[in-house]
Amino acid sequence: MPWNYHDLFFQEPPALGGGILDAPYSGLDVVDLSRRFYAGLGLSVDPILARSDLYERPGKSPHAFCTDIDRQGDVRVLANVVPTEYWASTMLHELGHGVYSSLFIPRELPYTVRAESHILTTEGIAMLFELFSKNAAWLTRMGVVVPDVGAFDRAARQTLREGLLVFSRWAQVMYRFEKAMYEHPEADLSDLWWSLVERYQLVGRPPGRQAPDYASKIHIVAAPAYYHNYMLGRLFASQLHHAIAREVLHATPSQALYVDRRDVGDFLRARVFAPGRTLRWDALTRFATGDELSARAFAADFGN
Repeated sequence: MPWNYHDLFFQEPPALGGGILDAPYSGLDVVDLSRRFYAGLGLSVDPILARSDLYERPGKSPHAFCTDIDRQGDVRVLANVVPTEYWASTMLHELGHGVYSSLFIPRELPYTVRAESHILTTEGIAMLFELFSKNAAWLTRMGVVVPDVGAFDRAARQTLREGLLVFSRWAQVMYRFEKAMYEHPEADLSDLWWSLVERYQLVGRPPGRQAPDYASKIHIVAAPAYYHNYMLGRLFASQLHHAIAREVLHATPSQALYVDRRDVGDFLRARVFAPGRTLRWDALTRFATGDELSARAFAADFGN
């Protein structure tokens, strides 16, 4: 199954991000920016880009995803890249999936374990990288001119925090709906859906409505029991980032940028990619970060 991203994270309202976040990307080659960043980590994505379908055309799916075709290194991305911050974030995300794949998982591993440890760990790696598109210091280090650094960072911070708050409530709805649906498939699923939306998203149901609105969420059909892994992946991303900042870069997490740091790529190869699926997600988290998965690093990154 392809790792699917496009419809979830950081669909920021124009009033938050708008032109401020897009300004540095105007006219920028987003694909080349991503390629150069991963090359600086010693994780070349050139084989992925050579096989991928990256730009808009009539009739093409508007989504974005990365898929490992054969667990032999044939990894591809489908995208619809235009020069915006959103698509820079998306490409960094999808290529994060791409480097955590059979491209860099050792070929010596048997086929059945030559894959990511778990959905949450591959989403975590993708989310680890996607955030750099909203970091003015990272953009500057990558040679991109940011017209107003202060305004950019303020908009990025607000967009991230409010987007994560909204998403955390979405994740509650999806997780609890799917759990209850599989436990009690005979239940009134429309009522269940709107009860959860009202409780967690604080959105009232339309008066008298009886319709399968839950079925409009593509994951329920196409990627069942998947959605909660985005939130768990965000926790994993923050915890891994703190480990990299502490053990490799010897910097505070807010100052850890990874630009032209092959030692970060080496750390990821050894501590995340190399085990493949020989370690469960909880064991891999301990191996990679030295601790059980928790919300502590996430709260430190986004809590104030």
